[in-house]
This record gives sequence, structure tokens and C-alpha cells, in this order.
Amino acid sequence: MQIKKFFIILLVSLLMFGEVTQAQKIPTSDTLKQGIYNISPEHKGYYRNIKLTTPDKPVTITLLNSKGAQILFAILSNENDYIKFGPIEIGETLIITGDGEISVIH
Repeated sequence: MQIKKFFIILLVSLLMFGEVTQAQKIPTSDTLKQGIYNISPEHKGYYRNIKLTTPDKPVTITLLNSKGAQILFAILSNENDYIKFGPIEIGETLIITGDGEISVIH
């Protein structure tokens, strides 16, 4: 009887004083080719890492804000180069030109 009472008190105290946590979103990676990509508003406030995945095929990256103003212009020509940009705002557009491919980790 005492064991049952102990478990009930333990359960009640855990529910009363326990802290509910939310799981963090798992980073995902996308491989993108030449094109124009709208950045999803669900990533607002996060940072992204961009890395060249194809050797000897340079890529030009342009990032525009919601008003069309240029935020970032970069040329990736080496596999070891990477760019971290952010925080992401709603309405940003990523433009990729060139023959290579990039990996975007967000």
C-alpha cells in the first residue's frame, strides 16, 4: 500500500513540477542548382549555411530582401568555401547562377 501511495505522489509531483520542452527542429540539407528560390517564412530568424558541392564548377549566389534590394552577393569557386547568412526574414529570395550545385543547411 505504501509503494502505491509513493508512486501516486511521485507521479503527481512530476506532473506539477515537470517542465514541458519542445523539440528543436532537426537541421536538414537541400542541394540546389541554378534557379530562383523563395525562402520559406517558417525559417524566420534562423541562419543558413551554403557550401559548394561540385568541384571546378563555380556558383554565384545573390540574396534579395522582400523589397528587391540586394543583401548578399558571393561567388563560391572552392569546395572548402562556405557562407553563413541570416537571420532569415520573410520574403527573402535566393538566386543561384552557374553550373555548380550548392548545399543549403537550414
